[in-house]
Amino acid sequence: MSFITLFVPPRPDLQPLPGTKPLTPSAAFAPPLVYYLALLLLPPFPAPPFPLSSTIIPIVRSALALFSGILFFRLPLTYHVPFSIGLTYQLALVGLYGGCRVLDAFFLSPVFGHIPRRVKYQHAARTETPGFEPDGPSYFSLHFLAPKEQAVTETATTDEGWPHDWWDRAAWALELELSMRGAGFTWTSADVRHTKKTWTPSVGNRVHSIAVDVLPVLGLSWGLIRYIYVGYLDRPDANAPKPLFDDLPFGMQLLLTAALGGFLMSAFSLGHSIFAILLSPLSPSPLSYFPPLYTSRIWSLTSVRDFWSYGWHRLFSRLFLVYGVWPGEWVERKLTGKRPNEPADVGKVLGGFLSSAFVHSFAGWTVHGGNLMEASGEARFFAGCGLAVIVEELIKRLVTSQRRNSKRHSRTDQVDALDRPYDEVAVRIWWVSVLLFLGRNFARGW
Repeated sequence: MSFITLFVPPRPDLQPLPGTKPLTPSAAFAPPLVYYLALLLLPPFPAPPFPLSSTIIPIVRSALALFSGILFFRLPLTYHVPFSIGLTYQLALVGLYGGCRVLDAFFLSPVFGHIPRRVKYQHAARTETPGFEPDGPSYFSLHFLAPKEQAVTETATTDEGWPHDWWDRAAWALELELSMRGAGFTWTSADVRHTKKTWTPSVGNRVHSIAVDVLPVLGLSWGLIRYIYVGYLDRPDANAPKPLFDDLPFGMQLLLTAALGGFLMSAFSLGHSIFAILLSPLSPSPLSYFPPLYTSRIWSLTSVRDFWSYGWHRLFSRLFLVYGVWPGEWVERKLTGKRPNEPADVGKVLGGFLSSAFVHSFAGWTVHGGNLMEASGEARFFAGCGLAVIVEELIKRLVTSQRRNSKRHSRTDQVDALDRPYDEVAVRIWWVSVLLFLGRNFARGW
């Protein structure tokens, strides 16, 4: 029995991987600590600090990086969190993400001559109404009632040099390790750079979002989940077979899927906002820079692609880019003979979503006792969303072409002239229906 189970009893319904043991503090802290030590040696040194350093430093750095990668990858294969299914699932995500991040930072990116550099952001005030962004989606953190954030224009300046001394190097390594989306570095993910017009939420804005938006959504979602579980899926008799997700009425399946999505979305926003508030006194340090987690309001989205680009967090975007998008583009260009400068959108979309399917189904596999069939729901969900993005783009092009042909003799060729009054409603019905229908695969596993 581990130390923590003395205070928190293990969950009887958790099905960890056979042979895994309860997570220990040393096992939890060792991977990020060794990773941090390796990051200290990642930026180039201005001059050899001691003889033979040009040989010794790369060897030590590579050894530390390789060791940390192994520690990350073995986390979900060796340990589980006995009192929580959700934390065991998250442990798998952390292990897989951490190991892939180490490979990227130390063994893949340097091959292409790229070591992340610091990026400094400047924000100049501008006058606009939150929620009405003409040039692109504005930045919100699950704000439904539009608190009065400061509208700004963001510019980014990349540092030309590297850390100057060991104190600066230590800060650089800590900032990069804690920045999942790469904010503050040239690893910045797309959600931070969608547009230069953005918003800077204050501590008051974040508190308002938590109190008025996040907690009510979190409470309502949790209440619906508990209601459906207790009323339809739970059985007092332990010997009686418990109903499965597929035994629920179809409408109840969709409701449970929506409640689970709302719960996850609001829980992520709650954690993000709390950390942003706690670290705000460190401003202007990059450690206090928390770009809003979601970059557009739910009701402003018009496609499945919009949802995954602007309506959901992109914490794993670097992982999906390196291990999904780029390989997918490469495969498409090889199969079609496209040149490197030509877009490969099908490979890009499928590669990104297939990598997400693998990551999430792997995490599901660790909480279903290694049962691949039980964990395949996440894979079907994300792979299906990738296909939906391609299908909706094909439909959009087909409809636009037909409408343009029907207006061949019109005086204008503007796209706006091709719109229909029902478009705004139809596209929203489409993406919500797709996510709820496919999301049943995700909810089934949970």
